[in-house]
Amino acid sequence: KDESKLFSGNDQKEISHDKADQSTLEKTEESPFIIQLHNKYILSQIKSGLMIIDQHVAHERILYEKALNRLETDIPFSQQLLFPKKVQTDPARAALLKHLEPYLIRLGFQIKFLAKDIIKIEGVPDDVRKGTEEQVLFELLEEYSNNEREKQLKQTDNLAKSYSCKTAIKAGDRLDERAMRLLIDQLFATSMPYVCPHGRPIVLKISLNEFDRRFGRT
Repeated sequence: KDESKLFSGNDQKEISHDKADQSTLEKTEESPFIIQLHNKYILSQIKSGLMIIDQHVAHERILYEKALNRLETDIPFSQQLLFPKKVQTDPARAALLKHLEPYLIRLGFQIKFLAKDIIKIEGVPDDVRKGTEEQVLFELLEEYSNNEREKQLKQTDNLAKSYSCKTAIKAGDRLDERAMRLLIDQLFATSMPYVCPHGRPIVLKISLNEFDRRFGRT
């Protein structure tokens, strides 16, 4: 495959991979070299040269496929909060929550409606970090509303994209070596590891030949 086509700026199509792709991506656990660059990119040595991964969009791809699977199979996994959070919101946001509640339950959210503008968050998906429950839920709703206005997306696709965007690790999040290797393993277990749900590139590879050329070794 011509990988340069995967990174054209305006190409929003998702490109699947197969067993042949997998064989070209040497397993990172065999690599003696894996580091995080500026808490944003993961650099890993591979046989052909260097592989660079954008950690945020890589995690987005993983969570997007996970969310779609949960929405389609209706097998939620919720983490119960030891101390449920009572949150005041506005009527419009509460109405959207009520509308999306069946899908949010499938993702793993557990919400009780106490009044027109008061909710209680009792459980969240396992991808939501402790202390960010309210923030993630409301950012998800905002992203969903923006997508609804600006893009023609199926409801489940919109929700999965909004969820993955707001729960993924961010640029600036520090990862240890184990977390980086796990992220790469999970990325290449997805159906489309090269492109994030929004069409941005995830993986860039630079060959040793390219390094040699730039250093005048050819």
